[in-house]
Amino acid sequence: MPKEQILVVDDVDSIRSFITINLECEGYEVYQASRGQEAIKMIEAFFFNLVILDIMLPDIDGLKILKFIRKVSPETMVIMVTGYASLDSSILAMKE
Repeated sequence: MPKEQILVVDDVDSIRSFITINLECEGYEVYQASRGQEAIKMIEAFFFNLVILDIMLPDIDGLKILKFIRKVSPETMVIMVTGYASLDSSILAMKE
């Protein structure tokens, strides 16, 4: 049985690595992206069961990437994360 594939998108290396190590220990196949453009290319090339996506990325807003995922891979689950939450960004993420 193939492993479920997860993409972790965060510009902070330590956070991305921490999440990746823990998910790999649970048996998942984990990919990483530190930039939004990198994540988009990976999402176009592979199917991910889950994307863990930072809202605040240096090149593309995470909410724009969420909309892209909904368009090209609607069956992919997305968990939005951020260290800089605002009520507005939380509401927008929930609507998507």
